[in-house]
Amino acid sequence: MKPAAPVSTAVVFLLALNLRPAVTSLGAALEDVSAEPGMTAAIGAVLVALPLWASGIGGWGTPWLRKRAGIHHAVTCALIILGISLVLRVQGGPILLLSGTLLACLAIAVVGTVLPVLVQPASSGTRASYTLALGFGSTIGALVTPTLVAAFSWQFALACWALLAAITVHVWQSAPRSSMVFAHSAVSPRRLFHSRPAWHLTVYFGLVSTLTFLVMGWLPVILRDAGLSASTAGFCLALSMAMGLPMMWLVPFCVHKWRSQWVLVVLLVAVNAIGVVGLLVAPAFLPWVWSIGLGIGMGGLAMALTMISVRTAGNADVTTALSGMVQGLGYFIAGVGALACGLVHSITNGWTAPLVMALVVLCGQVWCGVRATRPDTIAPKPQPVPEPTTMLPEPTIPLPRMPIMPVHPQERVGQEG
Repeated sequence: MKPAAPVSTAVVFLLALNLRPAVTSLGAALEDVSAEPGMTAAIGAVLVALPLWASGIGGWGTPWLRKRAGIHHAVTCALIILGISLVLRVQGGPILLLSGTLLACLAIAVVGTVLPVLVQPASSGTRASYTLALGFGSTIGALVTPTLVAAFSWQFALACWALLAAITVHVWQSAPRSSMVFAHSAVSPRRLFHSRPAWHLTVYFGLVSTLTFLVMGWLPVILRDAGLSASTAGFCLALSMAMGLPMMWLVPFCVHKWRSQWVLVVLLVAVNAIGVVGLLVAPAFLPWVWSIGLGIGMGGLAMALTMISVRTAGNADVTTALSGMVQGLGYFIAGVGALACGLVHSITNGWTAPLVMALVVLCGQVWCGVRATRPDTIAPKPQPVPEPTTMLPEPTIPLPRMPIMPVHPQERVGQEG
């Protein structure tokens, strides 16, 4: 088979850049969106958790979509749907907002699930650009959106990210259509259910995503409830996203270079815990310090995504299946966690209980992350080979025998005569 032509770094960067602004821009404008007629605290909690559930559904179905349409057509359609849904969700009312966010995140999930396959045959720099673009997209979504809201409206601030999807569709058409990367074959994620390392990586990704989306969705609200201004809260969210940028670049290199990868897991969780404890004890005292800690801790997301391609030994089909399992089920886990924290906040009208829940999530990250870093190759469960049927020899049918007529003595004498 001809080797896969690697996708260029620019294409990978642009694709990954689309994965976060739709979510972080909503978190940055959530206070203004919640003030609209018909919006409630429960709808706000669903809005934070909805991207995770949609990503879970989209990630789980992407291997099937890849088999039916191929990666190139699947990504093209996903980017078009992303752009349309970002415009649709700001047309007015909570129903359009929820449905548009759902469609956007389904499209994002398709692109996010196939990206590990695209970067697998590429250079280490291209793989690092993938995770770097995730952090950069989160940062610009959080940093630019409040300015656009103040200058125009929250509707314009959320819809303008459709332009990025339109540009990416045009650039994506120049990507090489390799015979291997775009092959119409697929391994079902169910065939990885027997693998403990696959489950450890899935749960680790889910718990990291839980805290990541809690920060993107609720950090400005937590700081504004503590008495800080909207501009300061928005700056702290942007700072948190910006501190994740170097981690998105460094963590993939550390995963490939360090032999004791569990140390990296512990360090990322420890820094994250500092930020959570700070928000729990004194959120308004040093908010920029807590934001930096939360941003550095987001490097766990880059670690989980990098481990997907590392643990599959270069098999593109297995990478797609593992990516679908990790991101599909992982985002479901994160959706449950994010919704639980949001509902607890709406019930208690405070942030103490949700932040204590976040500390429990960090403990789970340590337990699963350390086990996910063990040097095991994840492979699908072999399908049972049907035993060959033993052909029994056909029974021989005896030919009919001619009856032997007895010869009488008189006939014998007559014959002699």
